[in-house]
Amino acid sequence: MKLKQLSVAVPVALIVVGSGAAHAAQTINEAGALACVNDKWDVKEPEKGHKLVDYAGRYVAIPDDPAAPKRTGECVGKYEYMPDGSWKGAGTCTDTFKSGDTKIESWEEGSHLKEYPYKYTGGTGKYEGATGGGTYTMEELTDTLLGGRYKGELILR
Repeated sequence: MKLKQLSVAVPVALIVVGSGAAHAAQTINEAGALACVNDKWDVKEPEKGHKLVDYAGRYVAIPDDPAAPKRTGECVGKYEYMPDGSWKGAGTCTDTFKSGDTKIESWEEGSHLKEYPYKYTGGTGKYEGATGGGTYTMEELTDTLLGGRYKGELILR
């Protein structure tokens, strides 16, 4: 191989090898328990039986894997309750880890769902560009306390 060909081949090879490493993703399976508290549940009733709710709350996620990092989350969202008894809600949460890194997720709930879906939409530090998601269940224990479980996968870029 001539020097001129080598001077073109080596940079191209480095770009190809380097791009593969830059795009490698790490998938982490996750599952655990949730302990939640409602801080705000502001109900408006624009017409009889139709309720709109502004929600804010916090939670602690306790992974089944003792080596996995625990996290806290702060959530906001909106719910709508219809006269026929059906309801739906959606919002976002910001998860915070001891390291200070954060992860952002969106969630959806409703009477039409057995398990509620969540999706990761980014974050900071280790979680910048995070994707993935899963499902969770939730049971109301009191007016302000809830407990549940989550399972899914986190994809780190």
